[in-house]
Amino acid sequence: MKIVRWMPGLAAVRDYRASFLPRDLAAGVTLGAVMVPVGLAYGELAGLPLAGLYGSMLPLLAYALFGSSRHLVVGPDTAMAAIVAVAVAPLAIGDPTRLAFLAAGLGVMVGAICLLAGLFRLGFVANFLSKPVITGFLHGLALVILGAQLPKVLGLRVDGAMTLDQFAATIRQLGETNLASLAIGASCLAVILLCRRFAPRVPGAVLALAGSMLAVVLLGLDRQGVTLVGRIPTGLPDLSLPLLSLADFDVLLPVALVAALLSFSDTMITARAFGTRHGTRVDADQELLGLGAANLVSGLSQGLPISASDTRTAVAEAAGSRTQLTMVIAAAIVAGVTLWLADLLYHLPTAALGGILIASAWGLCDVDEFRRLWRFRRSDFAAALLTMAGVAALGVMEGILVGVVFSLVLLLRALAFPSDAVLGRTPDGGWHDVAHRPDATPVPGLLVYRFSAPLFFANCELFRDRIEARIAAAAHPVRRVVVDGGAIHDIDLMACELLVELERELRAKGISVAFGNLRDRVRRDIERGLHLTAGDGEGDLVFPSVAAAAAALDDPGP
Repeated sequence: MKIVRWMPGLAAVRDYRASFLPRDLAAGVTLGAVMVPVGLAYGELAGLPLAGLYGSMLPLLAYALFGSSRHLVVGPDTAMAAIVAVAVAPLAIGDPTRLAFLAAGLGVMVGAICLLAGLFRLGFVANFLSKPVITGFLHGLALVILGAQLPKVLGLRVDGAMTLDQFAATIRQLGETNLASLAIGASCLAVILLCRRFAPRVPGAVLALAGSMLAVVLLGLDRQGVTLVGRIPTGLPDLSLPLLSLADFDVLLPVALVAALLSFSDTMITARAFGTRHGTRVDADQELLGLGAANLVSGLSQGLPISASDTRTAVAEAAGSRTQLTMVIAAAIVAGVTLWLADLLYHLPTAALGGILIASAWGLCDVDEFRRLWRFRRSDFAAALLTMAGVAALGVMEGILVGVVFSLVLLLRALAFPSDAVLGRTPDGGWHDVAHRPDATPVPGLLVYRFSAPLFFANCELFRDRIEARIAAAAHPVRRVVVDGGAIHDIDLMACELLVELERELRAKGISVAFGNLRDRVRRDIERGLHLTAGDGEGDLVFPSVAAAAAALDDPGP
């Protein structure tokens, strides 16, 4: 039972039904056929065509054994390939062997980080990337991919490390466009998008792959300047541990942390979405273990870092997949291609891979998401737009950092300048915001004030200033102040000290203060902060509700 707890795939094998096999087999063959061109395309994006195929074999088996989702498909994806291309490739300085070594090392590091996070049950870290940052990041990646792949579709050779430089160089060389390459790339893009829109069960990438190779052979397009993938080495990858130097480790560590967080966030979003469709739940900590095992195995087998794939998961689902046996069969198909059919890919034009990748970038874009952010909150829209611009203009790591920092600034601003309200009494005896309840009437001489945030060093002065301003602006002289503490879920020592000062200042002006509706922990913190004792003022300042506090101040007793 303990083994099954750590390896949910064993439970799936134990409970497997023979009736599942025909559907899993058909879905696995379909998925494997899709993963070959997609793996090559992602490898091409990263500068390592074979790494995309290697990451589509053993990692699928590892996730099938350790992952908690029975429907999720993992493998190289757009984000991970782009991270290798943008953040790792410059470190290799044009050396393909070193790039393969560093990419494998990154995969091992991502795997180790995910495994450790899973063992320490840190699945909650997926929530650290906000929706605006993820949205902006994905759209920024789409621009990065478009900038890198558009020259291949146009048959151009452009220089430029940054996306904006690549776009500028492409525009300058538009007059040198190879029309045959453009026709191939545009046709592949159109086939994939049309299949995705009108025939989702049809593997558009496979059709694009086969059609482009057939066109090259029949029309001799390689003699018209169309660049081909060429000969791909056959055979399975060797298993080896990339022993990074300390300098390489230091440089790759922040990249690995970001890649692990992005990979896990994407995996959880996709796994939960498909789990909801099938009525199953996903264990976040187990997903970390599954993702960690997949990335570790990918690094050991010279593959790209691994993440979830919503498009390939959708392909498997549409083909009738029932269990993770689908991924096992798909991995076997990819392995068979690399062993015996690699020579068939000789005539594959790079423009076709560019079209496949641009189609993947298109799938990352969701204009409606920006529209929802705009309608919900302008600051969220700004965070997404800033992240997208940062990724495209500065780089993946820098763009994410810009988005995260901006989101944290917005969070701190919300805490430092929270909303507040003056409460009035309604006919039923409740206390509500007078700005939103027309039947809530302020009581003359009584200020009931609600502060909607934790009370701490960054906003306690604002708390005092607002109360004093409300007292000064009241229509009738205020003699009693009740603070509704229902929304104050935390308080620090500096805020407690300020409450002591505020209470003394108001008492000197003949104004009494009380707190109502406090949470137990906050009440105890305030009591400690105000140095209250059981016989000295506790009952005079702290009450279970706003109504009780108002009544006590109205009738202070003997």
